[in-house]
Amino acid sequence: MSKTAKNPTAKTAKNSAQNSADTAKTAKNSAAKTAQNLARNSRSPIGACLADIKPKIDYPLIWEYTIFVPLDRDEKELIASTIGICEHKLAASNKNAKYKSFKLNLLVRSENERLEIFAKLKATCAFVL
Repeated sequence: MSKTAKNPTAKTAKNSAQNSADTAKTAKNSAAKTAQNLARNSRSPIGACLADIKPKIDYPLIWEYTIFVPLDRDEKELIASTIGICEHKLAASNKNAKYKSFKLNLLVRSENERLEIFAKLKATCAFVL
């Protein structure tokens, strides 16, 4: 008689140990794949998925731009030359060593007009938000 035939529990224990090792290896590979998928997905956050979705904005409305102007520029002259003569509200927001910032509120009638004003401000101001 063979040794394994005499001791069937030894064979079962050996198979059980092998199965446990295989299960651990599979779990490790699965965890590695999950980590790779999470890393890949973290490069494209949920916000990127929603980038194509535009919020619904009802025009006309008062839109607020935050503009940053160099200290040596006159903000009133800059606004007049950029957006022309239209009703607006300009409020000082902050000042540092290089720039003055202001909140500029004005009536916009459409998305195109809002984006056009933003482009004009961006061309003449240091920064626009």
